[in-house]
Amino acid sequence: MERLIMKHIVIVTGGYMNTAFGTEYMKSLSYDRLFAVDKGLEYVMALGLVPDYVIGDFDTVDANVLRTFETGEGKGKVERHPARKDETDTELAIWQAMEEGAECITLLGATGSRLDHVFANVGLLCQTIERGIDMQIVDETNRIRILDGKYHPTTEIAKKQQLGTYISLIPLTDRVEGVTLKGVAYPVQDFTIVRGSSRTVSNEITSEKMQMTIKKGQVLLIESRDTWR
Repeated sequence: MERLIMKHIVIVTGGYMNTAFGTEYMKSLSYDRLFAVDKGLEYVMALGLVPDYVIGDFDTVDANVLRTFETGEGKGKVERHPARKDETDTELAIWQAMEEGAECITLLGATGSRLDHVFANVGLLCQTIERGIDMQIVDETNRIRILDGKYHPTTEIAKKQQLGTYISLIPLTDRVEGVTLKGVAYPVQDFTIVRGSSRTVSNEITSEKMQMTIKKGQVLLIESRDTWR
């Protein structure tokens, strides 16, 4: 796989993970460092991997799994934080990744039944994009990124590399201006999306690649499918 970035850190946090998908997906990635966040350590170990760095207040990870990791050979660094703090464990892991010079972050285990944590994790995309870091949230049916008219205004998605079937844009700002979509079933040119509109949900790539540009605002770019396998 061609390396297009200098440093890629994968962070596995403690939401939901389909381990069969996780195993396959991790084999497809080229990355430099692997972090586990609290219960995410269980997922990493289930994938047969050893994290370089483990962080959290450890209120959700199985105590036996944590103990086994801490006493094992070749283990990574363990950083403990109190349960009462101003940031989530996942945010602390992302800050650590940025301190280590990550230019790309993949966040796994960041979705699931706790919608408060899901939305908080999506919000963390805003922090990284404004620092020039390309971060994505991935599970077996979705890949979530942000486009920003100032920091990251353009992207392309090759149809053969797309995760799933659908492409959706969800405005994060009141207005997302100058939206141009090419190579899709419902193209637009210099279009404005307003927050709360569903106009740009469930598009599909119809050519070899989709091209997208925005001039102003922030939008979630979501690749999705109904099921995995």
